[in-house]
Amino acid sequence: MDEINRYKERLQIALTAAKICIFEVDLLQQLYTYFENAEVIFGISGEKILKDVQPFSKLEPVEYRKAASAYFSHPEDEAVIEKAFKDILRGKESTYEARMRAGGSGYVWCRIHATPIIENGVPARMVGVIADISDLREQTENLKKAVNMDAFTELFNKEYAIGLISEILRKSKDLNHALLILDIDNFKNYNDTFGHSEGDKVIKAVSRKIRDTFRETDIMGRFGGDEFILLVRDIKNMQWLNRKLSDLTCFQVGDITCTTSIGISLFPQDAARFKELFAKADAALYQAKAQKGIFIYYHE
Repeated sequence: MDEINRYKERLQIALTAAKICIFEVDLLQQLYTYFENAEVIFGISGEKILKDVQPFSKLEPVEYRKAASAYFSHPEDEAVIEKAFKDILRGKESTYEARMRAGGSGYVWCRIHATPIIENGVPARMVGVIADISDLREQTENLKKAVNMDAFTELFNKEYAIGLISEILRKSKDLNHALLILDIDNFKNYNDTFGHSEGDKVIKAVSRKIRDTFRETDIMGRFGGDEFILLVRDIKNMQWLNRKLSDLTCFQVGDITCTTSIGISLFPQDAARFKELFAKADAALYQAKAQKGIFIYYHE
């Protein structure tokens, strides 16, 4: 018995150090029967998880899968979870990455490996291992951002910004976004009058102003030269957006008064795809540049 206890103790230490938890599901009964070391990832006990999900066993199979997915995973990872369920029920192992939670905890990026146990020719149980990979994901994202960053402005480069924006538009059709194209007014004059070093300072100052004005979740990129592209995401209040835009159209850079022109198109009202949305924001920018120091929304 002492040897068994020592083995359990060593296993617990190893699981905790590796940020791993283990679970088991009775597939025939649709019942989670075991959840070990959940605290290290989700901050709640396996006992609470088992109690929370126990009522799901009374549901029809499709509803059970939906309930389990909603309890454990992020809505945007629903397709990944559904594929894993199908693989397991076919008797195949499944390894995937998804944002996981339990008992109302915050989401944590995890890698899940699930193995079906075959009895009498059918998958009867499933044993799974959940590993916390949030640190690894963060490092990967930071490296990805560094590679796709415009080093001069510390905003995304053109290609990466467009790719991110296109993907967000594709995935969030039920949210309201604004696509902005911003151009520094009379930028050539800064270079001609004050020199290229002062012109560089203006570009950097505008970049900082953009970062300070909008949120980390918004997409901010340098489109080229003195032009910038932004996607302001999930807008709940247009007055809030208008105040932000006003802050960007005129501000001081040292002794220089800097003005910008901004063209805006709205998703999904103006267009549902990036190409069309960009064309309409660009048309609005053309009108704004005729007056300078203002922002204009696209209109027919």
